[in-house]
Amino acid sequence: MNVVVAIAGGSGSGKSTLAESLLSVLGPERVAVLPIDAYYHDLSQLDSEAREKVNFDHPDALDLALFASHVAGLREGRPVQCPAYEFTTHCRLHYSITVQPQSCIVVEGILVAATQELRALYDELIYVDTDAQVRWPRRLRRDQVERGRDRQSIELFWARAEGTFREWGCRAKDYADLVIRGDQPTEAMVATLLAHVGERLLDLD
Repeated sequence: MNVVVAIAGGSGSGKSTLAESLLSVLGPERVAVLPIDAYYHDLSQLDSEAREKVNFDHPDALDLALFASHVAGLREGRPVQCPAYEFTTHCRLHYSITVQPQSCIVVEGILVAATQELRALYDELIYVDTDAQVRWPRRLRRDQVERGRDRQSIELFWARAEGTFREWGCRAKDYADLVIRGDQPTEAMVATLLAHVGERLLDLD
């Protein structure tokens, strides 16, 4: 038996940080993390200019069918081959990453709750609620440091992301089992999450 916990929120809200911190607290022998961002379609068939025009914050940019099948596979106790994605080129790499099933399966990303079919996969839906004024500097810093993008490119992607988020991503808040403020220290976010789902996780031991 296991529990699938989905963590949603806007770009820079703290979703990935919360997922990684939960993994650190509970340990990899209990937690498997599956980021939906790894499931972007491979764009190697397009030139660089065409790739830049893709709206990566729309559900159509993701292979949601593969993502859903992998969540189901982990829930059934089967390891899955998570795609390895290169954000600087918008292409999948030639290898995949094996994710082993654990008692707690954490999925995270802006669009993890974009459709009813996805929401049906989860036992708990967590929404990290963070103001855009807090999220923007985080997004800017991440894309500059981790993805090597210039500010003009980041601003373009940000504006597009926010527009799509209002249409698809923020609906997760309406379905959330728990809303966590994303402007507080990570330790407080983890404590709030564990207070909500901790008993269910303990029942799995």
